[in-house]
Amino acid sequence: MTIKISYCSFIVLLLWLFSSFSSYAQKEGNIWYFGANAGIDFNGSTPVALTNGAMNSKEGCASICDSDGNILFYTNGVNIWNRYHSIMPNGGNLNGHQSSTQSAIIVKKPGTSTIYFVFTVDREAKSNGLRYSEVDMNLQSGLGDVTSNKNILIITPTCEKIAAIKHQNNSDFWIVTQFQGSNIFYSYLLTSSGLNMTPVVSKIGSVVPEGSPGIGYFKASLNGSRIVTARSQMYQLELFNFNNSTGFLSNSMTFGDISPYGVEFSPKGNLLYVSSLDINGKKIYQYNLLSGSAAKIANSRIIIGSLSNTCGALQLASDGKIYHAQEND
Repeated sequence: MTIKISYCSFIVLLLWLFSSFSSYAQKEGNIWYFGANAGIDFNGSTPVALTNGAMNSKEGCASICDSDGNILFYTNGVNIWNRYHSIMPNGGNLNGHQSSTQSAIIVKKPGTSTIYFVFTVDREAKSNGLRYSEVDMNLQSGLGDVTSNKNILIITPTCEKIAAIKHQNNSDFWIVTQFQGSNIFYSYLLTSSGLNMTPVVSKIGSVVPEGSPGIGYFKASLNGSRIVTARSQMYQLELFNFNNSTGFLSNSMTFGDISPYGVEFSPKGNLLYVSSLDINGKKIYQYNLLSGSAAKIANSRIIIGSLSNTCGALQLASDGKIYHAQEND
């Protein structure tokens, strides 16, 4: 089966990574919907292509399943579709954007089984910034709907970047983003009481210039100890240590002379994979993060693959593989 996808969706197998995926035991990431009505189901022994998605998203998207791997809902940061691929009654007009690199992420509220936070990010550092909407799966006879907590502003303007990182206590989450036009990162703590709107502030690393949209992915390693940010227009990768107990970023290392877009860590966190938007060099690269200094990490770069179409996102799946998108392919 062939499925047509778009800029930051995932279909092309990049490589096999051997790992035990205890963090995926509940199967909540086992179905992806993305791109032009496309999807992948990872619940079987091999991935199965899906073509029944209602979403058409050029870039950012997010999906969530129940603990048995059944799809609950998915979003492009603008609309939220339920498991029957219908927009939830109050699930339209979210303040993300389908052409924001990371237009949305979905995080289950700690201590609950039915409440989910949908964090949305506007494109190109526009005024909608970072917001959240709350989905209650008890509504609409179990199909779910957005509550009155919709489009709640957290901060604006932000880069097209957001990450959810498990707290050291293995229950709560850090929601991390970068303020546009600065080198300031904000870490917001999500607990069973809700989102703490007073962030942990880290001023570190390179400044994203005023007016730059901050295009490119922002990812954490599986164990939450490292964060990488891709800055396509600055031809720059920046790596940080992350303290998932305090929410602080530290030890900035900047490297790279490519235009990075998609980024992903290997399961053990010792390798970094990057897709490049360079006009004359659409490639997938691997970096060895155990090399030492930023210069040594940069020199460890090897080419994994060369591509003819525009490179999109990289995403680690529950089957232990990293998947890669190519535009319109």
